[in-house]
Amino acid sequence: MLYEIMTILPSQYADTEVDGVIGTITKVFEKSGAKVEKTHSFGKIKTAYPIERQRYGTYILFYVQAEPETMKKLDLDLRLTEEVLRHMIVARPEGIPKGEFKLVQYTPPLTPEGRRAGDREERTDRPERAPRTQAADTTGKVTTEELSNKLDQILDSDIMKNI
Repeated sequence: MLYEIMTILPSQYADTEVDGVIGTITKVFEKSGAKVEKTHSFGKIKTAYPIERQRYGTYILFYVQAEPETMKKLDLDLRLTEEVLRHMIVARPEGIPKGEFKLVQYTPPLTPEGRRAGDREERTDRPERAPRTQAADTTGKVTTEELSNKLDQILDSDIMKNI
């Protein structure tokens, strides 16, 4: 059965070292009993979220011929391989695709209004505020003396005597 295995390598590997890492991963496949039919490197791409403190990774796609029982062992071996940050295994019953494809940066679809989903809209529902003046700031201020007198009145009132 044919499987498609996408792996993400850490960004610590330079582009010249990636071929050596692909060879190491291919040896892991062959040791598990799988046969690599085709590989495709997509290059270094930013990940959606940090993986083991890595923001970038080199994406490698493998097409592997193997038995379903072999894939369980291969999955475990890939988890233990230090060269692989993440991997995903998918069965491909229709075979290896003929055409080449290229990963591109994600662009959100257009909304019915013709904008991108991530675009920010200007808020027009907020009322305009009047500019603050110096006179408006001083009207609400109370001196400590006035506050003390008001507290004394409250404490001396009938409300506090009933408590």
